[in-house]
Amino acid sequence: MARRLFISLLLAALLATALPSLAAAADPPLPDSMAAVGDSITQAASSAGSLGADAPQNSWSTGTSSTVNSHYLRLLAAGATISGQNHNRSVSGAKMGDLVGQVQTVLPLAPDYLTVLMGGNDLCTDTVAEMTDPTVFRDQFDAAMATLTAGSPNTRVYVVSIPDVWQLWNLFKGNWWARVVWASADICQSLLANPTSTQQADVDRREAVRQRNIAYNAALASVCSAYASCRFDGNAVFNTTFTSGDVSGDYFHPSVAGQAKLAAVSWAAGYTWAPAPPSPMWLSGFAGSGTASKGSWTASATATVSSAAGPVSGATVTVLWSTGTTVSCVTATSGSCSVSSGSLGKRTTSINASVTAISRTGYEYASASNTTASSITIAKP
Repeated sequence: MARRLFISLLLAALLATALPSLAAAADPPLPDSMAAVGDSITQAASSAGSLGADAPQNSWSTGTSSTVNSHYLRLLAAGATISGQNHNRSVSGAKMGDLVGQVQTVLPLAPDYLTVLMGGNDLCTDTVAEMTDPTVFRDQFDAAMATLTAGSPNTRVYVVSIPDVWQLWNLFKGNWWARVVWASADICQSLLANPTSTQQADVDRREAVRQRNIAYNAALASVCSAYASCRFDGNAVFNTTFTSGDVSGDYFHPSVAGQAKLAAVSWAAGYTWAPAPPSPMWLSGFAGSGTASKGSWTASATATVSSAAGPVSGATVTVLWSTGTTVSCVTATSGSCSVSSGSLGKRTTSINASVTAISRTGYEYASASNTTASSITIAKP
């Protein structure tokens, strides 16, 4: 029975990976808010030097550390208006049975984007017998997804596979201090007990944990595929090789480097977000004046650029003088900047200035929305 269940879950995971939903295939707009649920990995426990202590600033999902470059920071860099909307609702020590409760804390936020990484504590128990049954694990995850979908149907969910915890044993089984830490802190004894033993019972126990890891990820893929708003990482994180430098001083949780790798791998396998549409901007003011000097004069023109949010700074305004000269300036925080014609002879009685272009990253020049004329004539003073 257990073998048939494992095979069916594995097939479901393969199908979910090979046949992504239509909703997942479309590029969603950049989110304005995000949240994270999960366990100590998403809390970045032990990554800031104090073993066991949460360090959410280093979280792969919602963290603010530039070294980690979390999903939150990557979204900001992509142009998402998400600043300050990075809510971490994960709880160290949580199991899949706790996910419904975490989701309920997320519902009032109604985030556009939610990351889920849960299951490590269902694997890492004192004994193999204490690991969560795969069917129970699946039902618990399904209940959490149903709760989220009912309470926040527009939230895009990204489910990250549980890392291959077997790698921890393989990385550090020969490290005396790691073995001391694992035993004294009672860390993941279902996998890490008797780490140097080659007895068949210990070999079988470790393999049982790894197969349960695989079964949990298959369950995540299967449940996720049933919800149009959910995307699974296709086991990208599970298949990632972590090095000793990616693990913190407790020989269990990801270090800052490990969090950075987790962020990069999961980001690459996740949503492809549609770029933010440019905001319209327009010419809201254009005025000129002349300044006389001995035997000549100079014309200057000041342009002001605005958007729905107010003055636009950092916009490049290009002005064509009727003399054939093109000049440009960059708007200040007031939204204004000025250009000069250069010295004009006294026989020149007037000069024309025309705004021919306005450009700024994230904006588009909507000339039809100009609230002032884009061409002016400046008379000699």
